[in-house]
Amino acid sequence: MLPPITAFQGAEHAPFLMQGGRAAALMVHGFPGTPADVRPLADCLNALNWTVQGILLPGFGAQIETLPKRTHQEWSAAVREALQALQKSHAPVLLVGHSMGGALAMCVAAETPPDGLILTAPFSKIENVLWNMMPVFRTLFPEVRPFRLLRLDFSKPEVREGIRNFMPDADLDDPQVQQAIRDLKLPINVFEQIRQVGQRALNLAPQLKMPALILQGTHDTLVKPHLTRQLVSRYGGAVRYLEVPAEHGLIDSRAPYWSQVESALREFVEQFT
Repeated sequence: MLPPITAFQGAEHAPFLMQGGRAAALMVHGFPGTPADVRPLADCLNALNWTVQGILLPGFGAQIETLPKRTHQEWSAAVREALQALQKSHAPVLLVGHSMGGALAMCVAAETPPDGLILTAPFSKIENVLWNMMPVFRTLFPEVRPFRLLRLDFSKPEVREGIRNFMPDADLDDPQVQQAIRDLKLPINVFEQIRQVGQRALNLAPQLKMPALILQGTHDTLVKPHLTRQLVSRYGGAVRYLEVPAEHGLIDSRAPYWSQVESALREFVEQFT
């Protein structure tokens, strides 16, 4: 039996604005994340005197119950509106996205170009024949058990932390709770929206000419390194690409490799200021 889902109620999951200088960055979280996921990158940029804004995409955070009704067009519109507002008062402006947020950043950049992109584990697709059949499955099977596909390892701290965002009272050492989480059903339409965002980002990559910093974890089993390298090869502008020994949640200031990330970030943003 699962405890009640009380999702993302903490203040750390809310949108944020970190005041700095005239140079600014807009941070876009991934799925099913919140601004908390990108905060370590925001802290790095703010320490370099950048103004940093983190947005909460529609249907995420405390609004997670409305997610099945949301579309990728809504997510893109939210990013685009925030970017345009930031560009009115700041320059240069960077667009920063993690995972699905990276795909959204690329889609928006094709219409409303920022001065540069910073993408961490940018999502393009999942390498599975079932993923490509998602449009068909959406009409035949309205729900899916995504946590079975992810093969959750409940011994990993990052897995436990992510689940506690949804269910802070869950006993994650209880085998029955673990199985109930694996059997949790989600509407397949949510994943179809993510699939469309990734495909659109991949298609638009050659049109993007602004410089980009792309960071990727070598142990990432969700956004696999060779898929990110394919994305880099299609990108139309200059790319600084860095792989670090990390899994999908590579934005972790406690990690041993974090000094590499900070160094790459600092070198990248210097060209704009």
